[in-house]
Amino acid sequence: MLTATALAVIPAGASSADHYSATPEESLADVQAYWADAYPDTYGGRYVAIPSSRVHPYSSDDPPPGCGTRGTTPYREVAGNAFYCPEGDFIAYDVEALIPALQRKYGDVAVGLVLAHEMGHAIQARGGAPERAFVHVELQADCFAGAWAQHVAAGDDTDLALSDDDLDRALAGFLELRDPSGTEGGAHGAHGNAFDRVSAFQDGLTGGARACRDYETDPPEVTQTGFTSYEDQQVNGDPALDESLPLVTKSLDAYWDATVKKYDGAPGLVASKTSTLSCAGGSDGGAVSDGVIYCADSDAIVYSTVTLQKASDGIGDMGAGVYIATAWASAVQSDLGYRIGTAAARARSECLTGAWAGAVEDGTATTKRNAAISFSPGDLDEVIAAFVATDGTSSKVDRGTVFDRFTAFRTGFEGGPSACLAT
Repeated sequence: MLTATALAVIPAGASSADHYSATPEESLADVQAYWADAYPDTYGGRYVAIPSSRVHPYSSDDPPPGCGTRGTTPYREVAGNAFYCPEGDFIAYDVEALIPALQRKYGDVAVGLVLAHEMGHAIQARGGAPERAFVHVELQADCFAGAWAQHVAAGDDTDLALSDDDLDRALAGFLELRDPSGTEGGAHGAHGNAFDRVSAFQDGLTGGARACRDYETDPPEVTQTGFTSYEDQQVNGDPALDESLPLVTKSLDAYWDATVKKYDGAPGLVASKTSTLSCAGGSDGGAVSDGVIYCADSDAIVYSTVTLQKASDGIGDMGAGVYIATAWASAVQSDLGYRIGTAAARARSECLTGAWAGAVEDGTATTKRNAAISFSPGDLDEVIAAFVATDGTSSKVDRGTVFDRFTAFRTGFEGGPSACLAT
C-alpha cells in the first residue's frame, strides 16, 4: 500500500423483498429479450439472437465445442468458466463446477450476471468492441451486464426481480471474480480489479446500454496496476498495521488541511481494548464499523484495537485504513458544521473518504512530500471488502446497502469533496 454530481442511486424498482430467481436458461433468455429491445436503440439495426442450438451447458462428461477449431474443447481448459466464442457465435458455461458454486455462494443473480457478461461479448461482436487494452473489452461487458440488471431492477418487460440484497451479492461476487492483485491492467487476459469491474457494472446499471457503448470512444480509467517493488509484492501490498496506520493518518491530515479551509487539525486517535465504544456527547455512530467511532466533543477517533487489527489481517491495510479515513471524514464534517451520526452523514463520510482516495490515486493528495503515499495493487478492492465485511447485519446502526456505500465512495473518488458536500 501506501508506499460532480450528487450521489448516484440505484434505479427505482430494486426492492428488499423480491429476490432474483431464475435458471441459467431463464436468465439467458431474459438477457436476449433485453437486447432485442436495447440493441436497435444502442447500435441501430436488428439484434441477431444466439439460437438455443448455440448455447452449450457443458461438463467433464460433455465438453463444449471447439472455439475456432473442430471437435470439442478439453474440459480441463475451461473448467469453472463461461465464455463466448466469436468464431462460432456461441455461448458456453460449465454446469458442473461454475454454476453450482455461484448459486451456492451468491445466488441465482451471480449466474445471471456472468451470462449477461458473456452476452456482452456477443454484443461487441455485433456492434464493435473497444479497440484498446484487453481489459476495456472486459469492462464494457461488465457494463452491459449492468445495463441488463437495470432492466430487471426496473421491471421492464420481465418476470424477474432484483433486490438490494441481490446487488450486494453481485458486488461481493466481483471480489472473487477480480484479477489477482498485481495483474497489469494492460495485460492480455486481464478482466479488471474489483473496483474497476464494479464501477463498470454501475455505469451500466445507472446509465444503460448507451453508457456502455460510449466506452468505445471514451473508455473508463483503469486503476489496476502491477507491483512496483519486490518488497511490496512480498507482502501483497499489505504492510503491518503499525507501519500503515501512521502513513494513512499523515496523508489524511495533509489532504484535508490543504482542501478544507475550516479544517481544525487532526483528530486524536484513542485505542481501546474493548469493542463496545462510546463517548460523552455522542459519536458519529461509526461511519463504517461499530469498532471505530468519532467523538465530536473530544475531537477524537476511538477505535477498538481488535477491530482494526482484524481488518488489517483479514482484509488488508486499506481495509483498516478505510475505517480510520471515514471516521476522519466525520471530523471534517464536524469542522464544517454538519450534523454527524445520521445516515446522510455516514454516506457523506464514505464519499469524502472516496475523495481522499481519488486524490491519492492521481497523486494530488498533498504537496507535502513527507505525507505523500500511493496505493498498492488491491488497495481499492480492500475498500469494497471492508464494506462487505461491515454490511450492518450485526449492528444496531443501519448503514445502508453495500452497493449504496460503494456508490458513495465512488462519487467522491471521481468527483472530489464538492460532489459529497452538495448533498
